[in-house]
Amino acid sequence: MNSIPESVKTILQEYLDLFESELPNFLESYYIYGSITLGAFNYGLSDIDFIAVVKRKVTELDIEVLKKIHSNIKKKFPETDLMGLYVMGNDLQLEYENEKSCPCFIGGVYKGLEKFEKNSIDAFQLKKYGLTVKGKEIDNIDFNVNWDILIHDMRENLNTYWLNWNDDCKKFLSEKYIGLFVDLGMIEWGVLGVSRLYYTFKERDMTSKVGAGEYILQKVPQRWHKVINEAMRLRKGNPKSYYKSIFERRVDVLSYIDFIIQESNNLFNDKRY
Repeated sequence: MNSIPESVKTILQEYLDLFESELPNFLESYYIYGSITLGAFNYGLSDIDFIAVVKRKVTELDIEVLKKIHSNIKKKFPETDLMGLYVMGNDLQLEYENEKSCPCFIGGVYKGLEKFEKNSIDAFQLKKYGLTVKGKEIDNIDFNVNWDILIHDMRENLNTYWLNWNDDCKKFLSEKYIGLFVDLGMIEWGVLGVSRLYYTFKERDMTSKVGAGEYILQKVPQRWHKVINEAMRLRKGNPKSYYKSIFERRVDVLSYIDFIIQESNNLFNDKRY
């Protein structure tokens, strides 16, 4: 726990005490990953990403108790979200393709049952950068990520989700069209989201959103530096914009995402990956 920010330690201790009180002897291990373990946690902006390993299958009654736990933590610490899955040990060790059997919580709210994806960037990040808060050390859990599958899925995500997201932002007077003017989170999400994908394609590794922004500044023409710096300043919570015009910023965001999608695909087409 030494490398975890004090603000996060406070939240986790409150959560673990409440968990043990409400569901004693149920939690086997608890791991965190994401911005905390990448040294990029920003209280009020970053989530606390977690994987909780439980000792038995989660029942409907357990889910009701978990809802109460997460709701209470969110009320007490409204500025930061706990986001993660409750899995069985076999799910985490990735011995088989489990169905959607893992309760998912985001921001104090139960989001239903999800699947622990064994070849996802989250699984990779958990294994390489995860921190053990409780239970068996993450380094001692035997699982590996198939990079061929991971990259295939990420490339598909680039050419479906991100391509469609950008196209939706271009549709006149659509929700995303308007949102890109007024929702600063969309700017950060789009610019740094595709930048992180590019970083993974090139480096076969994972980095934070700001880390991806700093990396991509060294890889792309000066033309794109302004919008990248704008996205990073939003991620860091800095108030002063690099833009005087929200119209210019909107154009740059959409153009940059188009550019990175093409550059990322070029890595594969030119066999640079």
